[in-house]
Amino acid sequence: MIGGLILQRPFISDETTIRVIEPVKRHVNGYSRAAFYGPGACSTRRMLSVALVFLLSCVLPAQADPLQITLAISEEGGAYRAFGETLIGKLQSDKYAVKIKRPEDALGGSDLYIAVGMKAATQLAAKDIPTLNVFVPKTGYERLQRESATRNAPRSAIYLDQPLERQVALLAAALPGVKHVGVLYTSAPAELPSLRRQLNDRNMRLHERAIDQSHPINDALEEVLGESEVLFVLPDSDIYNASTIRNILLTSYRKQIPLVGISQAYVKAGALCAVYSTPEQVATQVHTMIERFAGSGKLPSAQYPGEFEVSVNIQVARSLDLRIRDAEKLRDELRRLP
Repeated sequence: MIGGLILQRPFISDETTIRVIEPVKRHVNGYSRAAFYGPGACSTRRMLSVALVFLLSCVLPAQADPLQITLAISEEGGAYRAFGETLIGKLQSDKYAVKIKRPEDALGGSDLYIAVGMKAATQLAAKDIPTLNVFVPKTGYERLQRESATRNAPRSAIYLDQPLERQVALLAAALPGVKHVGVLYTSAPAELPSLRRQLNDRNMRLHERAIDQSHPINDALEEVLGESEVLFVLPDSDIYNASTIRNILLTSYRKQIPLVGISQAYVKAGALCAVYSTPEQVATQVHTMIERFAGSGKLPSAQYPGEFEVSVNIQVARSLDLRIRDAEKLRDELRRLP
């Protein structure tokens, strides 16, 4: 590697190799046994050894230096650890050299940086370095892009969110009889018109409430649950966070309204179902993007996770007297969609 550029191995055809080697063979064959073992043999052998070394240096390609990669991980353990271990296991040690750092550490020089989580993404966004962000919400990544618009280094992301089409497909597959869907938000998301259109295409009506100082979360929640058959979670950390999620789930549960979440953690906490991507699936997608970067020096556009799983809380379904297919059947149906 020279100046951050990756040296590609040259292709040398058999025809070229023969053309280079044949003159040397004829030259060697022209020597008698006495030339090799008689007087002056050492000098002769030395000359031919030098010629052979030079020939091999021309024919055999030099091994490229490994691509230097730094994983900046927001916090240890959990999904981030599983992601890091899976990714490192996929990267060939002769092609890639990986080091793991916390975002507040001195990162040192690398060819590519991978920011794992929003904390790391925020720290690295201030630097003009090639960065691939993972486990970051789409809105968070877009905000960082706006704030660092003057930087020129390649940047990309694999969003934490699932594509809206996939989430709506799960809602329709899990609860096919639902006609009224409720959502909460602090500011209208850009995807809201698309959500209305997709629900309308499935003969569903959207009921929405915006939350602000004059319309607090408890009032908005009560109102939207009074009009809806399911609460559909949109990524909004001002509404759905560690201090509010328990109350939202309990209120929904008391009113016999299921909640369709955005992660496996939501399902474990009491949501009916969710579509999500595992750390291992994200690591496989990142590996593909790294391979592309190694060959071109460019990162693909920011994208949603490609592979995914579905989680279902059977206990919640029984408590709400809902008949729902198991997670594998729902996942398989979603994977068949275009």
